[in-house]
Amino acid sequence: MKRVYLVFAILLSSLFSFSQTYNSDVEDIINDVSLDSLTFYLRNLSGEDSVVVNGQATIIDHRVSNWGNDLAAEYIDETLRGLGYETTIQDYDVKGKNVYAIKDGTLYPQQFYIICAHYDAVTFYGADDNASGCTAVLEAARIFKDILFEYSVIFAFWDEEELGLLGSEYYADVANIINQDIIGVINMDMITWDGNEDSEFEIHTKQSSSPDFLANHVVGVTSLYNIPLNPRIENPGTSASDHASFWSNDFDAVCISEEYFGNDFNPYYHTVNDRISNLNMPYFHNMAKVTIGSLASLAAPDNTTSVEELLVKNNIELNCFPNPSTGKTTLSVKLKDESSLNIHILNSMVQKEIHICNDYRLQGKKNFEFNTNKLNPGIYLIVANSSHGNDTFKLLVQ
Repeated sequence: MKRVYLVFAILLSSLFSFSQTYNSDVEDIINDVSLDSLTFYLRNLSGEDSVVVNGQATIIDHRVSNWGNDLAAEYIDETLRGLGYETTIQDYDVKGKNVYAIKDGTLYPQQFYIICAHYDAVTFYGADDNASGCTAVLEAARIFKDILFEYSVIFAFWDEEELGLLGSEYYADVANIINQDIIGVINMDMITWDGNEDSEFEIHTKQSSSPDFLANHVVGVTSLYNIPLNPRIENPGTSASDHASFWSNDFDAVCISEEYFGNDFNPYYHTVNDRISNLNMPYFHNMAKVTIGSLASLAAPDNTTSVEELLVKNNIELNCFPNPSTGKTTLSVKLKDESSLNIHILNSMVQKEIHICNDYRLQGKKNFEFNTNKLNPGIYLIVANSSHGNDTFKLLVQ
């Protein structure tokens, strides 16, 4: 029964693939995916080579959350900033931290595609699981940095996937609460093993009786741009990776992986032998191509918007002082256009603690004062929603 369903799904996928239009910009992006660059990032993240973090030469010898994996997070953060991105380190509990950067879209800056992977691991090296996924996200960020897209793109790296999807769950829960318009998530988890060299890979989708748009889009990109891989849609797919956090919040998401349900599972999974020397690098190169190409096709390269037009930023800007806070605190809000404004403070459990504002405000700067002396020490998120955009600000209460 499952075999019949998969054949039917693949036939539907082929129909959808022909509905896509060839885009030379997308093909250029796919061709820019560099095996040398992928190998460089993968060796660094899996502890094979030394890296420079905080100005010091070191080795990322592991990425295990319970052992402390801040070095990996700092490497990712510095790499993104070195590419010219503004980064966010999202501390959602004492140990867990997500790292992400946003590339603003030209036409739809408040609509987001996310390309993501978890950076934590269970033991040393962890090249396939999941330095490989993180490497592809970094490669996407490298290629996209000088290209304009109609939609915004978030390059995200989740912590504590191995402990129960904790990092992605936090982000997705907050995104749902603040009504962040996430229109698609491509998660990558283990994309470098092809032991039998059949070039198969899996696209995991949420269980549905209708074809999944994202999954079929990936299949279409594989065919349209002649990437030598054999895609297989898994419906229902596994819920054992970070895309499931977005499923739980009703966002459209898929996971791209090597064979998880198939007969070619990585025998070095969760062992110290999960190293680059045991992996299939040409297969990895093609997996990065299909993922980055799919993202580029969805985000839509924009050749019509000038750089000057991009100087028009989000409608709302937040600042808070003092930070860390021990009591009386001032929140500064700048609106570039008159707008409705709703501001509240969330705790680490994504529960509302303080409501600050919910009314209509004129253009300009406004200060709001509140007191944190009744809040428990920890990290809180100030969330502001306006008619023309949203913003968040991290507040530390001592």
